[in-house]
Amino acid sequence: MSYTNPDRALAYSGLGYVLFSMEEYKMALRSFLKAREIREKLLGCEHVDTACCFNNLGCCMYMLERNQEAIGYFTLANSIFDCELGPFHNRTLVSAQNMKKAGRGYFNNVPEFPTLWETYEEEEKGVKKAVAPTKKK
Repeated sequence: MSYTNPDRALAYSGLGYVLFSMEEYKMALRSFLKAREIREKLLGCEHVDTACCFNNLGCCMYMLERNQEAIGYFTLANSIFDCELGPFHNRTLVSAQNMKKAGRGYFNNVPEFPTLWETYEEEEKGVKKAVAPTKKK
């Protein structure tokens, strides 16, 4: 395939999709970045295929908990889709939904800290008993 063929980006996008499906988000991000680089150079920044790369990059950033970057990519993809495809096209609606999801930024992972002290409970006869703190779930 020639160097000026924009279909070279398909291999990187396909690889990124497979890696994303395998939950290898950092490697998928690298593949999508390479696909974006090729598409921006050969098709331009405002092409629909380039916007697909922006959306895919936003998905990777979201899964890596980099919400501000994800929102930026989703916003860029959404504006391109809106201009090129219209506000009611599936790609436009999906990128808008992704943008809202990243804007909420709900994650269930709370950092765990070591216990710094013990708490004491009073027993019936007045003797104190050491109790380890319990984790909230």
